[in-house]
Amino acid sequence: MKLKLLTAILLLAGVGTAAEAQQATRPPGRVSLQIHYGAVANFQAASFKDYSYELQHVRLLGTAGGGEIGYQLSPKSALALGYTRSVNMEQKHVAYQNSPGTFAQIDFRLRYINNAFQAVYERIIVRDLKLHAGLLYLTTASQSAAIAPVLVGNQPYISISEINRGNSYAEEGGVVAGLEYSRNIDTRLRLGLKARGYYLISVSTFEMLTLTPTLTYQL
Repeated sequence: MKLKLLTAILLLAGVGTAAEAQQATRPPGRVSLQIHYGAVANFQAASFKDYSYELQHVRLLGTAGGGEIGYQLSPKSALALGYTRSVNMEQKHVAYQNSPGTFAQIDFRLRYINNAFQAVYERIIVRDLKLHAGLLYLTTASQSAAIAPVLVGNQPYISISEINRGNSYAEEGGVVAGLEYSRNIDTRLRLGLKARGYYLISVSTFEMLTLTPTLTYQL
C-alpha cells in the first residue's frame, strides 16, 4: 500500500513538473502590452508668453507616460494602439504690496496637459531597433491666470481658467513617428527606450517630443 501511494505521488509530481516546463518553454504569442514613462519637451506649451495681466507660460520639459497594446503581423512588423499623457507645469509667483511698506506673494502652478491617442505601424529596421509611424488624435487642457490690476481684500484678484476639449473643443489630428531600442531581459519581457515626435497636421505645428523608458510583456 505504501509503495502504491509513493508511486502515485511521484507520478503526480512528474506530471506537474512536465506541465510547468511546457508552460515555461511556450513561445510568446502575437499580443504584447507595454508601459512607458519618462520626459517630454512640449514646444507649443513653452511658446506661450506671460504678461502682467495674464500668465500662461509653462516649462518646456515635463513628464509623459502611458501604455500600448500591440499585435505582431510578422517577425519584423506589428500594429499598435497607444496612449500617452504629458504634463508640463510652472510655478507662478505674484508679488504685491498689501499695506505701506509690507509686501506679500501668492504662489500657484499652471498646467498644460496633452492626451495623445496613437495608432502606429512598427517595423524592425535592424536588430533590437524599431521604427514607428502612424496617426495621432490629441486633446489638450491648458490653464492660464488673469490678474486684475486692483486689490480685493488686500490681495490681487487672480482668476484661473482652463481651455479643454469639453469647453472649447481643444482637439487636433496629426501624425506620430519615432524609434525604439529594446533588449530581452526575460523570455517575455523587454526593456527599452522610445523616442517619438508628435506633429499636428490640423494646425501645422510640431507639438512635442517624448523620450520614455519602456517595459514590454509578450503574452
